[in-house]
Amino acid sequence: MPLAIMTPANGHSGIIRVRTHPELSDIALFVFAIGAIWLLRRALRRRNRKD
Repeated sequence: MPLAIMTPANGHSGIIRVRTHPELSDIALFVFAIGAIWLLRRALRRRNRKD
């Protein structure tokens, strides 16, 4: 069997990188979560408003 068939298509390269700062995806997820919480709180305040 050829070696290319036996190896996973999207496997790990084997090189370990030390994380020195947050990845861009971590920052984007944090910003998205803040926006979602803000929208949810705004909707709940509007729903419970006594006019």
